[in-house]
Amino acid sequence: MSRTVSARIPTALHDELRERCNLIGESINDFVKASIEMCLHDSSDFDFGDDVIEELERQKSELEKN
Repeated sequence: MSRTVSARIPTALHDELRERCNLIGESINDFVKASIEMCLHDSSDFDFGDDVIEELERQKSELEKN
């Protein structure tokens, strides 16, 4: 059985969450579930896209150098 949880978060945080989920091809729901799992159990099999974000930041840094 699953339950629905509603939370109010700042617009900027929601925008960042939506952008991250779009980049990694996951739903906001799955991302939030995995985040809760990580906080409660200190583990998750979910790929939060940290490698993708690091690569994008590296590419951005390279472009700024040129």
